[in-house]
Amino acid sequence: MSALDTNPNYNNSTETTLDRIRASYVMEGAEERLSPSDKLRKEQLEAAHSLLVNYHSLEQAVPLLVGRFGISRASAYRRCTEAIRLFGDVTRTYKDGIRHILYEFAMKVFQLAASAKPPDLKAMNTAIKNMAVLKGLDKDDGNALTPEVLANRTYVLSITLNGKDGQEKSIDLGNLNKIDADTYAQVIEAVEQSDVGLEEMRGLLLESSEGGDEDDD
Repeated sequence: MSALDTNPNYNNSTETTLDRIRASYVMEGAEERLSPSDKLRKEQLEAAHSLLVNYHSLEQAVPLLVGRFGISRASAYRRCTEAIRLFGDVTRTYKDGIRHILYEFAMKVFQLAASAKPPDLKAMNTAIKNMAVLKGLDKDDGNALTPEVLANRTYVLSITLNGKDGQEKSIDLGNLNKIDADTYAQVIEAVEQSDVGLEEMRGLLLESSEGGDEDDD
């Protein structure tokens, strides 16, 4: 049975070579179903993808594919575009296929910069920024506790400091710069020794802010 037969979008009459090759990457047992011509096509697609992620443009990759596999230039162009689409499909979309190739470029630039003598820190930082953008890590997080978010709210932390009388103190988290150095050091120590992790503390702060919003309605 075809690895895609259970998918209502496919049937024996519409299943293509690319469908079978795609399934071989993501479905158990699909590799064994590939015919010799399917396997040759898969080899050509992997070769095209390898060239594209190793700094080759389409124009540079095409003659190399022609020479290696003895196919026409038109077929070589198709293999390149199919490779982008195929590996994009494996990781969800066509755009993701392009993004994957660009991410590989950025990673290799970082590795080259890191292995330079001395390391090229500027190029490394640029590569890191590019990788962050490609992974979407530069997008704003609506739940992030940014200074702007904290500035609009007042959060008070009540802790018992190890003083002479062990008295409880309330610390305004929005004005940490206004407390004295000794108290600040004790706050840091109290947080580090707390059973509440950073993520849990972040969640508590968010719950507190949401509770404040409800009270205002």
